[in-house]
Amino acid sequence: MKINKLAFLFLFVVSCYTVQAQINFPSQQKTVDGKPLYEMEFSPRLKLNGYVNLGGNDINSQSVNLNSADPYNPLNQKNADFNMYQSQLGWKTTYNGFSKGPLVTYVEAQWWGGPGAGGNLQLRVATVDYNHWHVGQDWTFFGNGVAGWYNTLDWEGPNSGTWARHIQVKYYNNFGADKSWKFEGGIESSSAYLKIAGGKTPGQFSADPIAAFTKSLDNGEGFLRLAVMGRPLRYVKSATANATTMGWGINANYKTMLNNKSYFMAQALVGSGIGGSYTLSGALFGNGGAGNMYDAIYDENDNFKTVPIYGGSAGIEYYFGEKLHSNLVVGYTTMTYNASPVSLVSNKVVNDNTSEDFVTNNFNSSTRIALPSASINAMYDVTKNFLIGIEYNTGAKQIINTTTQSSMVNRIALGVMVGF
Repeated sequence: MKINKLAFLFLFVVSCYTVQAQINFPSQQKTVDGKPLYEMEFSPRLKLNGYVNLGGNDINSQSVNLNSADPYNPLNQKNADFNMYQSQLGWKTTYNGFSKGPLVTYVEAQWWGGPGAGGNLQLRVATVDYNHWHVGQDWTFFGNGVAGWYNTLDWEGPNSGTWARHIQVKYYNNFGADKSWKFEGGIESSSAYLKIAGGKTPGQFSADPIAAFTKSLDNGEGFLRLAVMGRPLRYVKSATANATTMGWGINANYKTMLNNKSYFMAQALVGSGIGGSYTLSGALFGNGGAGNMYDAIYDENDNFKTVPIYGGSAGIEYYFGEKLHSNLVVGYTTMTYNASPVSLVSNKVVNDNTSEDFVTNNFNSSTRIALPSASINAMYDVTKNFLIGIEYNTGAKQIINTTTQSSMVNRIALGVMVGF
């Protein structure tokens, strides 16, 4: 019965390919320079998402969430699932009737949910662009959005990525003699993702200033990008007063063509007070308690401290021919919590087991959480908009103090994608 179900899903995806991946609806009415007054484009992307967990991971996760692994109580269960919850719909409308350029709106939605959740439809992106202004909900431009993604079946990895979606307003423009430089500046609101351990947290509204400079390379195929940001964090300083401290971050992205068969990508991040908002294993996919990264903590003396973070990832994609290609991606993220082991356990930053091994065996005044990861895949482009692939993902969650506790995560992913 299960085999029949999988066969049906596969045939369903293949049959959907007979429909054009992008459907355009240009208007008959024209502007003075001959362009359609408006253009609409409907873009479905169907994904048959299959995976086999080989132990260690949160078995209900749709993505590789290393921070869900518990080094003190590693999961040994194995499971497998096939679903289409990562299927997406995109709708783009362009109005060409304004003198200062087109007005472009874009909406993207996806089905998402764990097994049994039904894959509820949720909003991913909703933006408006006009005359160098970009407004709406989009991938944080502290990272580099879709342009900075590695070509992996696990769309949310690696764990060191800056993949959060925020409400934002930004101005962008190209400059330089050849227009190969791009400036972006604006603010994002990430208050919904704020994570503070211990103590009391006042009501938050976060307006994070961000600026980024990008240099186009390799005739537009590559880039070098540097972004900086600030993040105001309000906290309870005393029984009668609140205070604000600034978190900060620096993010660099790089992509270059190695030759006509391969390219290299890398990302590096350093900062403090931004972990819960901008890393994959933070609030975006955390499941409460030790499942979350934190922006700041109250230590054993009730002092408020932002949490330092650094991480990076690198990947290479190689084409063996016109259709067969492979990706290798490695990543590493680490955060340092400057508080005693007892304080971290009481604030639920680190879960302890029933025998209190963490408190008993660790004495250093700071604890690091480290998330190393690696992915390797093989993909085959049946046609331009029809891809099948297989991928192996591995990594670990490490709690490092006087002693080191570690839990491995291993997953094999299968994917069939059509569209976009």
